[in-house]
Amino acid sequence: MRPACSRCKVALAKDRMRTRHIDSLQGWVSYARMRYRCHACAQTYYPLDRELALRCGSRMSQQKEHQLALLSVRLPYAEAKAVYEALTGLTVGRMTAHRVVQRLGGRAGEVNGSVPATAKPEAGGKTHITADGVMIHLRGEGWKEAKVGAVYEVDDSRETAQVRYTATVESRDVFGEQLYELSGRPEARDSAGMVFISDAAMWLGELHELLFPLATRIIDFWHVTEYVWAVANSFYHEGTARAQAWAAEHVTALRQGQARRIQERLAQMRPRTKHQREVLDKARTYFENHSHEMDYPRYEHLGYHIGSGIAEAACKHVIQSRFKRSGMRWSRPGAENLLRLRLAYLNHQWDDWLAVMRN
Repeated sequence: MRPACSRCKVALAKDRMRTRHIDSLQGWVSYARMRYRCHACAQTYYPLDRELALRCGSRMSQQKEHQLALLSVRLPYAEAKAVYEALTGLTVGRMTAHRVVQRLGGRAGEVNGSVPATAKPEAGGKTHITADGVMIHLRGEGWKEAKVGAVYEVDDSRETAQVRYTATVESRDVFGEQLYELSGRPEARDSAGMVFISDAAMWLGELHELLFPLATRIIDFWHVTEYVWAVANSFYHEGTARAQAWAAEHVTALRQGQARRIQERLAQMRPRTKHQREVLDKARTYFENHSHEMDYPRYEHLGYHIGSGIAEAACKHVIQSRFKRSGMRWSRPGAENLLRLRLAYLNHQWDDWLAVMRN
């Protein structure tokens, strides 16, 4: 049966044989295939190219493109090229890996809604949501924040499982939508069983209130201790035994759920220098706004995490290890396209993405 035109839905007529040269996993290969033409709209088709999953307009096979892309999500483009050539004995153009990632990353953005969701949370697990930001260098813009989020499950022994990531250099609104999608798009009532843990950045608080309004908000314990230590070092001189003793006492009180007592102690302190006043004002405001989110004994009793170490690890794992190597600068679309593929790989969805993009 002759193939039909995708536009006119009429049978195509044979035109003539044409030869094509393909850069494949076996090196350069040539083959002849029949070209078909639609006399109604003048479109031409190569059914064998489609059968062999060869992309129109490219001389590289999909298998070779996908291998280069897989190396590039882990390694700088120049290293990906060198490793590929060392493993296969085949040559790759200087910019080939970059072009492949940009094409596949752009395509990944188009088919985002067609890719299966990440693994569902395990029954009985406590869903934790966390987010943070890390700076990367964008050409023409300077240092800009890449937003990074993670959704993960915590079992009864407070062990972490099923970590899934999202990240973008786009706006916080875009990031919020991605984080909401990653968490399964919960209804407001369903967020009651979730935990949102982060530092006290205002934009993260807004994400919590908008997307996960009933989730338990926990301010990262270690971030809070930085304010305690800042006050101790300012009032009692950094490194002294007195500063260390004051900080240790109040960190212990914080761990015991006595954030209100620390807030009262800060209110009683009297600064003697401008620096002490600035440090103390920041600490007072911080505890005044967030002491109700520092009930760490209760959180631990419920089996929740009290630190945002997963968020910090996500920043290193997703962004810094690939986007912040020496001398790296990125275009905004170039970073975003690579991020899409890197997230597909880190979330164990690489094969799902490729299957969708082949169609």
